[in-house]
Amino acid sequence: MKQAEIARWLKGITLGIGIMGAVWFFLLVPMVAGEMRRDYPAAAFLYWPGLLYSFVIAAGCYAVLYQFWTVCCEIGKDRSFSRENAAAFRRISGIAVVLAIVWFAGIVGLAAVRCIQFGILIFMVFAVFISFAVAICAAALSHLVYKAYELKQESELTI
Repeated sequence: MKQAEIARWLKGITLGIGIMGAVWFFLLVPMVAGEMRRDYPAAAFLYWPGLLYSFVIAAGCYAVLYQFWTVCCEIGKDRSFSRENAAAFRRISGIAVVLAIVWFAGIVGLAAVRCIQFGILIFMVFAVFISFAVAICAAALSHLVYKAYELKQESELTI
């Protein structure tokens, strides 16, 4: 498989994830939040803060997707091991750590107002775990891509 073809596949997957995220964050979450506001009037005060929280999470997720899109563009230009890709993976790692902190803050916030349900708690703990896993993988990729970039630069100087 050629670099351009790999880049097209990765971009297609990224677009697919972006579309699924749009359906999740901007269709399903508001719909379920509206139903919960109607079904649980004691927790109705969480409707707007919950939607805002969801949009903050969405912004972080789309920032990660944008950074990955830039990596895909570099791969398409046959520059897989570049300083730009290493920096993009480092930014992805940072964004993922911030997302993990935001997820954890949501858990603390819901616990503080005594409105956390077991299913929501499990989902949010899983989201913290996934965010940290993405952060670790992106940091490792950043390091490896940068080392490969340095080796490539050294080999080009010796030729």
